[in-house]
Order: sequence, then structure tokens, then C-alpha cells
Amino acid sequence: MKIKFLRGSIAAALLITFIFPAAQAFAAISAVPTSSTVLVDGESKTFDSYNINGFNYFKLRDIAYVLNGTSKQFAVDWDANNNAMTLRPGTIYYVTGDEMASKGTGAKSAVLSQQKVFLAGNVNQIGIEAYNIDGYNYFKLRDIGVVLDIGIGWDDAKNTISIDSAKGYVESQTVDGLDKAIADAIISNNKGLYGGGGDFVCEAHITLKTVQNGSNVTVYVMAHYEEFKKTGDVISNAGGSSMPVAITFNKDSAGNYQLAEYWIPENGNRYTPSIQNKFPKDLWDKVDTQFFAKALAAYTLKQAQAHYK
Repeated sequence: MKIKFLRGSIAAALLITFIFPAAQAFAAISAVPTSSTVLVDGESKTFDSYNINGFNYFKLRDIAYVLNGTSKQFAVDWDANNNAMTLRPGTIYYVTGDEMASKGTGAKSAVLSQQKVFLAGNVNQIGIEAYNIDGYNYFKLRDIGVVLDIGIGWDDAKNTISIDSAKGYVESQTVDGLDKAIADAIISNNKGLYGGGGDFVCEAHITLKTVQNGSNVTVYVMAHYEEFKKTGDVISNAGGSSMPVAITFNKDSAGNYQLAEYWIPENGNRYTPSIQNKFPKDLWDKVDTQFFAKALAAYTLKQAQAHYK
């Protein structure tokens, strides 16, 4: 079955093409040891990880170490001459001996890293943010999950992070009130636009950032919407879209989310400038539609297959 997707107007040549800043001095910020419990396939593990600006950062080699032997294993190749790491999904990770170091006990100074990261088979850098702490590079756990399609979950009530090798990134997302509101907004703002005769509609999304200002909550999302139809035994795509969107909700005192704005980028030459006018600058390198489309499309197809059983 071949499925075609209607995507934003980023040229294919820009697939995962990100520009890193030239080497320069960056201001140090505080990194606090992660207080959350971390479960890897249900088993508690202690990582030397840090919380920076509300996000948890881990060493790539520690994640590779704990996932070795699972379906999500990956190797980390190091090129000292180019200060570059290449990640090889599905390949055995060879232990260096310094993985899973003792957890830090106090706040440390962190500076933006100039570490280059590549995915095997792709010549362009992956634009994931990293910080250097005591000579080691730490990466945002959810970014690692996106790049390597690893299930990353969060249980707010239990203050617990989960890393699940049996799931992909999209499949692992916890459906809380905000997540459901995002899904409903994507469907309601796309349904009926494509005219392909699909009788089943679904969505998948990756939340890049959430910003709260009083009762207003804005989420910056890679949104994937699809409509499907079935003819005989063949499930086919009947239309859809993949694009970065900004969705703003009003959150009431009961915790309910009411849609206030569903923003989509402009077409043509205004596509990239409109995103840069709307999205926070730290997300500009993370909105390449094609980079996320594979994982999101795989999830919507699974939804369609389950629907038509």
C-alpha cells in the first residue's frame, strides 16, 4: 500500500538541514540533578541526568547502554577530528566503561554544547540541543526519543519518567487533558478540507514546547492529520497534512482547555518567515516537517489498521 502525504512547502533538499552557530562563548546556566524516578522498560535506573529550564537532559551513551539488546538499541560512533557523534539505530552499542556514572548531588554550571550529531545514512546534522556539564554532553531526553523513535513517557502524579523500548515515540505519549485538547483541535481544524472520500479520520502529534502565560497555554506542535478509506482489502490515504502549528487554549479554573487560536504557517515564500515570526527561536531548527513525518504517519496508519479490522 502506498500512502501519499500533503506536506508543508519545505523543499526536500532541506530535510534535516540545520545550521549550528559558530564556536563562541555562551553564558552558563544552572543544571539541577533530575529528581524524577526513571524507569527503563519498567525497571528503575539511576542516571547522571540534569534538569535545565524544566527539561531533563541525559548522556547519549547512558541511553545507548540501557537500551542495548532491545529493539531500540543504537550505537554511538565518535569522530574526534570533527567533534561529531553518529547514531546508528538497530546496531549493538559497545561499552566504553564510563556509562551510568554516579548521580550528581548539587547544581552545576551548564553551557550550550557545540557537539555535532548525525543519524547514520544522513549527511546533515540533527538539530538537537545539548549542554556541556563537566566536559560531558547532555541531550534533552524527548529529543533523543524523537530522533530514535523511543517511547518516552511522563507520570506527573508519580514524578516518574519512563523509557520504553517496546514503543515508538508517538505511541508513548501520555494522554492528559492538554494532549487530548491538542488532538481534538487538530482534527476539528482539518476535517473536511481534503475531499478524498475518507470515512476514518485521525491525528498524531509531537509537542515541541508548551508556554503558559496566566490562563493562556500555547503549545507548539508538529501536527499530522490523515483521512483513510478502505476499498476491498486495501486501506488507502484519502488526504491529509503534516505541518508545524501553534495552538493556544484558555485554561479555566477546573483545568478544562478551550481553543482560542489554531495557527498554521503561510504558504509559499512566506512559509519559513511566518514560522519564525510565530515560534520561539529555540524551535526554528526543529520544525522540518519531513523529519517528523515518518514517525507520525506510522502511528496514524496503525490507527487506521485497527479501525478497519
